[in-house]
Amino acid sequence: MRLRTRIQLSATVVLMVLIIANTLIYFIFKNSVISSEINRLTNTTVNTVKELNTHSHLSMEQVLQAYLISDGMIRVVNSSHNPIIQAATNSDYFKIPSKYDDDQFEEVVQYKDSMYVVVSIPTINENGEIVNLQVVENVDVLFGNINDLKWVFLYTTIIVIIILSLTSRLLVRMISFPIQRLTQTMNLIEKDGSFEKILVANDSKDELSEMAMTFNRMITKLEKSYLKQEQFVSDASHELKTPLTVIDSYVKILKRWGKERPDILEEAIDSIGSESSRMKYLTEQLLLLAKSEECIENEKLKTNIVPIVEKTIHRLQQAFKHEIYLKNEQREIHMNIHEPSFVQVLVILLDNAKKYSDDHIKVELKEWEESVSIKVTDKGIGIPFEAQAHVFDRLYRVDKTRSRKTGGSGLGLSIAKRIVEQHDGYINLESAEGYGATFTITLPKNGGVIR
Repeated sequence: MRLRTRIQLSATVVLMVLIIANTLIYFIFKNSVISSEINRLTNTTVNTVKELNTHSHLSMEQVLQAYLISDGMIRVVNSSHNPIIQAATNSDYFKIPSKYDDDQFEEVVQYKDSMYVVVSIPTINENGEIVNLQVVENVDVLFGNINDLKWVFLYTTIIVIIILSLTSRLLVRMISFPIQRLTQTMNLIEKDGSFEKILVANDSKDELSEMAMTFNRMITKLEKSYLKQEQFVSDASHELKTPLTVIDSYVKILKRWGKERPDILEEAIDSIGSESSRMKYLTEQLLLLAKSEECIENEKLKTNIVPIVEKTIHRLQQAFKHEIYLKNEQREIHMNIHEPSFVQVLVILLDNAKKYSDDHIKVELKEWEESVSIKVTDKGIGIPFEAQAHVFDRLYRVDKTRSRKTGGSGLGLSIAKRIVEQHDGYINLESAEGYGATFTITLPKNGGVIR
């Protein structure tokens, strides 16, 4: 069942409940008011009978005149259905038909255009005959009020039906329109493979807007994931193409001359081994980059980074021929970090400095009010100004020939940048060609925001 039909069906059910409720209230009120009036007249009639029995020295006509109600009639009806004694506030009451009954009865009768309540009780007259003492009251005012209530309920029901009908239509449009847009957008995504988003009004804060914004966030994540996957495939195919081409070429050479030419055999084996190692390194770097895209927020711990920096420098110092100097005035700097990733950033920057510098490397660790900065400075060949904007791009190399010789893949700085961003920080570069380079990492303290 469509949502529009469900809403309209719900509105119809509400209307039916309203109509039934108003009808029940009307009849309950009507019966209650009439019953109350009948009870009041019954009490009056009973009191009149008691008065007749008590004051036997008074004539029946005298008692009837004494108990005559303000707007009605009191009469005695014999077994022939004829009134023998009657008193009324208006002579028109005498024209109301009378009837005799052996039992007490109460009824509402209509005579001409008026409504009357009749209460009749059997009693014994002065001659010892069984007669009916009847009290008749005009209840036009009472039925006028009941009739007014009927029209009030009727008009109220009509107004509510109109309002509820318009409201249900408006509600259907308000609910179904965003859902239709969502469905259309999803169909378009399914058909074209695009990543369309739903337009959301800035001033709308309802659940449908939240659903649309959630959908947009989901599409954004899917688009990023797709682009990352596409980028990864592109990076992998681009970087692995060259070593695979080299290996394929040497395999062909080996097939043609490898058995007769030992020098070519040796060269081919060395080249294939070198390119295989390069492929392994590239694969590891690409996988590492893909993994770094995953959120590591839940794995962060508050840690003193000073011993981590010192330990990393000491470990790398054993493998480097360069001296690494650490400048630090603090013994404890506590931050929320993912330690393996944090160490990885240090290794990437120090390894990068080692590759392009023959002089010592300087590391400066400094704590500020809201952040911590780590500077890695080398005195190497530096980076040209036009290349500085691209050094953090994937697979970008300033000098591809030199990078091949040093074993660079163009992925290290991209990985470092991504890890730093996952720690809510940023990394920048200061360099002049021929005068070395300084990479500065700035991270917020206690998971805050850098201002």
